[in-house]
Amino acid sequence: MQTIKTFNLKKIFILIGTFLAIFAIILSIYSHNANAQEPYNPSPESAVASKGLVEVKMTVIAVDPIKNELETRLQFELKGIYKKGPTYPAQDLLMTVNGANVQDSEITFKEGKPMIVPALKFNLVKGKINNYPFDKHIAKVAISLDPLPSIGKKFAPFELNPVPLKFNFNADVPGFDISYQPMEENSSIFIYIDVSATRSLPVKFFALVIIVIMWVLSIMAFLLALKVMKSGKLPEVGMLSWTAVMLFAFPAIRNAQPGVPPVGTASDFLSFFWTEIIVVVALVIIGSCWLKRYHPPIE
Repeated sequence: MQTIKTFNLKKIFILIGTFLAIFAIILSIYSHNANAQEPYNPSPESAVASKGLVEVKMTVIAVDPIKNELETRLQFELKGIYKKGPTYPAQDLLMTVNGANVQDSEITFKEGKPMIVPALKFNLVKGKINNYPFDKHIAKVAISLDPLPSIGKKFAPFELNPVPLKFNFNADVPGFDISYQPMEENSSIFIYIDVSATRSLPVKFFALVIIVIMWVLSIMAFLLALKVMKSGKLPEVGMLSWTAVMLFAFPAIRNAQPGVPPVGTASDFLSFFWTEIIVVVALVIIGSCWLKRYHPPIE
């Protein structure tokens, strides 16, 4: 008897180890670690000779794949002929940006007034949220600055050429690895980049742990149901309660995954749908055995 129990225990450990190995392989295939991005420096050939520039600092503050939005904050630092104060331009400037919440894609900065921009939102143009936790999303960002003629001035303080730009990027959003890639059109006067966001490694690992937990619990419930069916004895009511609780607990466990979208993701097809079915089958087997074998006491 002891040998049989030890053999069954070994099989369970082998089964759990197999699942862990499979999901570790999946994680190694799909995991994507963001590379640290250095500020983009245009080549000398594309640089525009100028006595000043505007440094654009972009910080990603939120990513919402469900709403299909990337939210950022822009800060500016003026240098040379463009500087009247720390963030005060020496002449009216017009920023053209493809922000989803910017009317007519234009923002005007007045001379001598701080360059303050509300949080900018960009559409995620690529990526499928149903691939969670292996989804990858991309937003395209385009920014340029142009001087406007100063009203009431006989001469502009500088020529009306596009403003040279220097770009800095920063992102620290919990649950996401975020990086950017300059596109071919990117230059010293036109910022054109792809910002990509993928789930961070801890999020992927936690999602896979949830998947393993649901599989292990559902298999345990199914093995218990088979044992009850073969034993020929009346199952205890606690077995029914435990299996029924799992049936309603799995949706809560599934929703405990960080940033999980509504039902229908890759993680659901890897575990949730099938484990729910397994638990239902186990519950039906145990319930049928109880109904068939239960005999009320004779008074």
